[in-house]
Amino acid sequence: MSTLQIAYKILYSLEHKKKADYMGQIISPSALNVPEDEWMNVIQMLLDEEYIAGAKVGKDILGNQYVDVKNVRITLKGAQYLSENSAMQKIAKIATDIITIAKP
Repeated sequence: MSTLQIAYKILYSLEHKKKADYMGQIISPSALNVPEDEWMNVIQMLLDEEYIAGAKVGKDILGNQYVDVKNVRITLKGAQYLSENSAMQKIAKIATDIITIAKP
């Protein structure tokens, strides 16, 4: 799975599954079926781009990286990115369908 796919899954889950008591369960690597190291990198990227807030990334005393997502939430910027990508995916699918139908 690509970085963008993982990011989209995380943002989509945060936007559409708001009823969970603990968002970390919804966006965990196991819930999204992605490798933990890739997931950690994507979380850091989403924080850097300000698409999510409330997550904490750091290192423990042994130098192991950790991610705390118990207070994570999607930002307005993240919701806008999600909305724009959803629209673009729909347009791309329609265009692909039209090309497929038009081929003899």
